[in-house]
Amino acid sequence: MAKHILKVAVDQDDTAVIALHSELPDYQMAFRLNKEFGIGLKREAEDLEYGQGYYFPWYAFDHQKHFSRYTLIQNKLKTSIDTSTQTDLFSANAFESNYYVLPEYKRIDYLLKIEGESEDHLSFILEKLKALDEIVMAYALNSQQIKSKTNLIY
Repeated sequence: MAKHILKVAVDQDDTAVIALHSELPDYQMAFRLNKEFGIGLKREAEDLEYGQGYYFPWYAFDHQKHFSRYTLIQNKLKTSIDTSTQTDLFSANAFESNYYVLPEYKRIDYLLKIEGESEDHLSFILEKLKALDEIVMAYALNSQQIKSKTNLIY
């Protein structure tokens, strides 16, 4: 009897991460993406925690027809810490610090993670993002070059 061997190429990395540069607040960015692509990004009830109690708001949408998932997260979180012990006008010792989902990409404003879409559809999405007036720049990140990949597991 002949022996048949079935080889299936399984792509382990069907996730694309698109970097977005924009001045829009996160809720307006989610609204604009929903309107442009006909998706339903909604803010998740629990924010993502990174580091020592820094919470990043994020938006997600599961596309039932395409078996795909879209998530939008702001890359930079600004926090203001007040270290003053006195309450007079001239002793304010507050300082700001920034925390990043991907610290190696500090200039990126938003990360749009798309799981389960075809290469053709991803290139269509990227071209459509580049055409939006509110987005200054949009480009796909090489997943092999991302150093802090564990921050994208949510």
